[in-house]
Amino acid sequence: MKKPLEIEIINYEKPIKELIGKTIFDVNYYEIDYGEPLWNETEFHSLDYGIEIITSDKNAYYFIWGNEFTQYDVKFRKGNISTEFSNENGAKKHNVKDNQNWSELCGKKIIGIESFWSYWSLINDKKRKYYPQDVRIEFENGKEIWISAFEFRDNTMMQMQDHITIFFDKETAEKYKIGIKNVG
Repeated sequence: MKKPLEIEIINYEKPIKELIGKTIFDVNYYEIDYGEPLWNETEFHSLDYGIEIITSDKNAYYFIWGNEFTQYDVKFRKGNISTEFSNENGAKKHNVKDNQNWSELCGKKIIGIESFWSYWSLINDKKRKYYPQDVRIEFENGKEIWISAFEFRDNTMMQMQDHITIFFDKETAEKYKIGIKNVG
């Protein structure tokens, strides 16, 4: 018999695994309008809001930071990402399909998906609060990406953030401790 956390992870991954077998046609980033895009960091892409993926069958999917399991986690949904934003918050859309990192992935079949969960607990409290921190997507060409509720600010790595960061290679993900099995 499966434990409640195992069931929760399976239920969380089920809609994301709908992406398996699909190919990415288009990619959009959403961040605060700073007048110029600030998402393109040297080692990763860092977004205030999230990422929208359009598949070749014209379906839209998105990852944003959410609060389904804890204050900030990785939220995945099928549909229009703009339903998540109010008109006042100034979310600016950036099409990144032609970015080198994405051009290597667009048109490639998604062959694997895995979520990585973490937890937090109060001091002197043994009860753990589990949440999805990272999602790894694997492509047929051997490439992988990690989508994380992570922010690198003031030379400090912070998980469980109101931010979505995308890592494009395993070495960089490991450097920032992304995709670590903390539970399960």
